Amino acid sequence: MFRFAALAFACLAATPAFADWDKAKLDREIAAIEHDSKGRLGVALLDLKDRTRWSHRGGEHFPLQSVFKLPLAVAVLQAVEAGKLALDQPVPVTRKDLSLYHSPLAARFKGERQEVKLRELVRLAAAESDNTAADLLMRLIGGPRTITAMLGAGGVAGISVDRYERVFQPEILGLPGYGWDEVIDTKAFRAKVQAVPAAERRKRLEATLADRRDGATPEASVAFLEAFAKGNWLREPEHSRLIEGFAAGALTGKDRIRAGLPDGSRFAHKTGLGPSAAGLNHATNDIGIVTLPNGRIFAIAVYLAGSTGAPEQREAAHAAVARLAVAALR
Repeated sequence: MFRFAALAFACLAATPAFADWDKAKLDREIAAIEHDSKGRLGVALLDLKDRTRWSHRGGEHFPLQSVFKLPLAVAVLQAVEAGKLALDQPVPVTRKDLSLYHSPLAARFKGERQEVKLRELVRLAAAESDNTAADLLMRLIGGPRTITAMLGAGGVAGISVDRYERVFQPEILGLPGYGWDEVIDTKAFRAKVQAVPAAERRKRLEATLADRRDGATPEASVAFLEAFAKGNWLREPEHSRLIEGFAAGALTGKDRIRAGLPDGSRFAHKTGLGPSAAGLNHATNDIGIVTLPNGRIFAIAVYLAGSTGAPEQREAAHAAVARLAVAALR
């Protein structure tokens, strides 16, 4: 079990049971937040002591984007526990392995080949949302669908990871993905994107919002997080602590859910952010486990798809959901 969850659960065990969420308040106020988000908003909340829950569009599917990197980290550590991988093993990285979009690993890559420890690849994916690290890790464990299979085996349906970043990201813009035998020329890729008329890019991006591949429901996401907090996915406590530390130290999303939590809260989470085309954003997401200063713990998943709002409007919707969730605790 994670360090923060273990302490909080022990503390809560000695206190009277909490009442349910103020669901009337949640139902009443979520509509205004969704309206201001200018997109389709999905939310799920799950109290980790009483298992009381609430959701808005909780059973609907939303694009995952980089949220998948948290269950990816778990799948990699399961492979370590199975003796298939080792945290300190060097992983060769070549120029052909470098992926699209955000990748600190690619940004500092020099020469034609380097070696990176597996532990560092997990940190880069989970804490810095590095796409190159994520693609390499998925390839090491047998591909994206290994994550989906792991989740299903753990009783979590409704989350599907289907494509590498080097395939998924171009395809949602209507362009062909990249194989592992190709060196990705990022400038050339961006030129291809810009060569598509803005209206057509938007049409293509909008069409992918109905694609269930590489997607999740908010309710499935908090089910994953509950098992994550309880330590159900991994046998070794130090492996759970490693991932929890990466998630708590994530460098992304400071203006999303975290911005709506009280001072002194702890938030172990993973964000996801998709591209925009002609004012339409693919996805702005954040899921994680909140530990409040009073010891109350809950899982939260916020997915925002197809928003026409500016980045600050989308992130403000996340913060507003977090404030509402805390205010609705009874």
